[in-house]
Amino acid sequence: MDILRQMDLCNVTYHELGETDRSAMPLGNGNLGASVWVNQDGQICLYLARNDALTEYDRNVKLGMVQITCTPNPFTSGRFEQELKLTDGLIEIRGENAAIQIFAGRQRDTLYILGKFEQPAEVRAIYRTWRTRPAVPTGEYIGPCGVWEEPDTVEYRDGRIYFCHKNGKTVVRETAKQQGFTDASMELIPDSISGRVFGGLMGLAGAKRRDACTLVNGQVRSLDLRIATGSTLSGENFADELCGEWQNIRDPYLALEEVKAWWREYWQKSYIFVEHDDPVSCPVVEELEAVKKETAEYNCGLTSNVTKAYVFTKYMTACCSGGEFPIYYNGMLFQLCPGERNHYCRENFGRVFTAQPHEIDEEYNPDERSWCQEQLWQNVRHPYHSMLARGETEPVRRLFSYYRRFWRLNRYRADRYYQAEGQHNTEMTMSFGLQSMGIYGKDREGIPQGYAVNRWGGAVDISPGLELSMLMLDYYQFTKDEVFLREEAVTYIKDLLRYIETRFPKKSDGVMQIGPLNSVETYRDTINPLPVAAGLHAVLDRLLELGPEKTGDGSYFKDYREKIPPLPVGGKDKERLLMPAQGYQDKRYNVEIPELYACFPFRLFGIGKADRELAVRTYRTRTEEFGLRKCFRIGETPDEPSYSGWQYLGVVAAILGLTREAEDILTHNCALQNPGCRFPGMWGPVYDAVPDVDHGANILNQLQKMVLQTEGDQIYLLPAFPKKWDVSFRLYADAATTVEAEYRGGKITKLSVSPEDRRKDIVFQESFPAVQQI
Repeated sequence: MDILRQMDLCNVTYHELGETDRSAMPLGNGNLGASVWVNQDGQICLYLARNDALTEYDRNVKLGMVQITCTPNPFTSGRFEQELKLTDGLIEIRGENAAIQIFAGRQRDTLYILGKFEQPAEVRAIYRTWRTRPAVPTGEYIGPCGVWEEPDTVEYRDGRIYFCHKNGKTVVRETAKQQGFTDASMELIPDSISGRVFGGLMGLAGAKRRDACTLVNGQVRSLDLRIATGSTLSGENFADELCGEWQNIRDPYLALEEVKAWWREYWQKSYIFVEHDDPVSCPVVEELEAVKKETAEYNCGLTSNVTKAYVFTKYMTACCSGGEFPIYYNGMLFQLCPGERNHYCRENFGRVFTAQPHEIDEEYNPDERSWCQEQLWQNVRHPYHSMLARGETEPVRRLFSYYRRFWRLNRYRADRYYQAEGQHNTEMTMSFGLQSMGIYGKDREGIPQGYAVNRWGGAVDISPGLELSMLMLDYYQFTKDEVFLREEAVTYIKDLLRYIETRFPKKSDGVMQIGPLNSVETYRDTINPLPVAAGLHAVLDRLLELGPEKTGDGSYFKDYREKIPPLPVGGKDKERLLMPAQGYQDKRYNVEIPELYACFPFRLFGIGKADRELAVRTYRTRTEEFGLRKCFRIGETPDEPSYSGWQYLGVVAAILGLTREAEDILTHNCALQNPGCRFPGMWGPVYDAVPDVDHGANILNQLQKMVLQTEGDQIYLLPAFPKKWDVSFRLYADAATTVEAEYRGGKITKLSVSPEDRRKDIVFQESFPAVQQI
């Protein structure tokens, strides 16, 4: 298969001008992102974003907005095309006698806008910021604490426009004091925001200054606009450093060739192309049908909704996965301006995301994200679970580095809060490792240290660390990086195990009694919650399989394995079901099914594994019982149960080999394109934001697991793939093993395994026990 030719069919083209930022196309190099559209006046508009643009409140915000006007305007007088060229990693805008290319450089975080005009034109570039005065931001769990965000600086420097945000007093010290840190222990906090400066330098070749925010170049046949960006914690000389960086910017056409080469290699590394899936429509509540929307016009050569969803999500994830901080679950680098002069809230969630935005100002602007500024492990995890199968190890390693920064902090909290050893861990963290003041709770009278007032994500403990441990072991299994296993994975896991046993020393008949703890966000104050029990079983089994020569401490892990609680199971014989915990109250506080953590992420059940029927029965019973066998409807509140968004029910169905259920979930989830946005890949809003990162990531993970699963030495081929679909794919079983195949008309028509000796490990779909027989 000619992958690059196939990728050309995936390009997205607009032929009509957009009205608002809802027509934006995404662009990025991993750390630098841009959302690009052309408005009704033929003005090229773009938001600039960086992964490490963090304010005093630890908010990730835009660097600002750039608007480019050409006179005479080539985009309003006839032909107009805006095309996202996925193979090349760029956006090309074509008009009457003009063509402009926009791309993000690979060597440096610079955005390039290059163009050619057949007739001379005046080019005007304007930089805009809405952070023009000191302000306390709007957002859930944000409140006054004597801190505000400083206004941006914009000035003309040596023929270019310099813009930056320099953090003043931050929330770090107040947050640390609230959560039990003294002046002496403050140095344990990896402060990511105090002293941070971020911004950019915009230059237009041959331009003259019009004002502090505008550059103009008259009567030219070429456009060369470059925006160098940066972010640093040593910001005293940021402007000079950025000017120095400007001098090192690559020749733009060499930079363009580097970008093309990187993306072409990326697309050939792994791929999935599905055919013959049945399209379904996006379900939307009736109220939203009357809301004024952006034009939905676009052209794409793909006919498969599943393939489109996979390709566009994979592209957007690659655009955002190369930064110092994890991918932002509530919008990536591509969140847009909230609509209808409303802030995001539960009651008008769908409407504000789908409605057209108003004029950007100090209060309503694209800096705003849904929910809070924390990283939530249950949301952060989903993109990274899909990456190893695509051979993308570097972003996963970056995720480990992010959490590695908190080790000393977590050891202090374990001792301070619970007089325990090892590392305390929580579901929610700011970039400096603590929970926000709003999540932890500002009024602490009568509340013990370590206890978060927010009893949803703020109270999820231990299971996130076990899942991180499992991902570390998957990474090792994939890469065989012995140094990583010994110095990072095993060290962290031992710290976490020690924390559990010293925080919860009580035993019953020699078995640990872990709790009271949440069973994720759904059940509160449980004993031996299933996500914790399943995580302990999965992690310890993997360590024992590796053996003491690799882990260095086999006796400790073997002894620990003997005292962990069993998976909680209720009922008898054919009525047995996995339970959310050994001891719990029936009241549910969220729509998640914690019992299914035994399938994902901990994979204790699945094809070729014992007691699969128990997991299948639990899956089917619980999804029916709690109303989860349905697709989300855009416009409903986030309290509504469904199998969409961060719900991983499609992934579980694939792991269990439930082909019918997997097909239904995947096809419907691939339809949940935001009805207010034009680009097909702006998922949601479901439970989070637009683009709903977890929703897209679950599409990636589910389809990959429907096509290929690896457990130990076994490589399961098409374990949950519908026979009526066709597929071509290339995925990784591990860093050294790739599987490339074509499946057409219910038969394997091509199979290539590299190295060839791994072919013996392939187990094809026909060998699996049928679900009906279970």
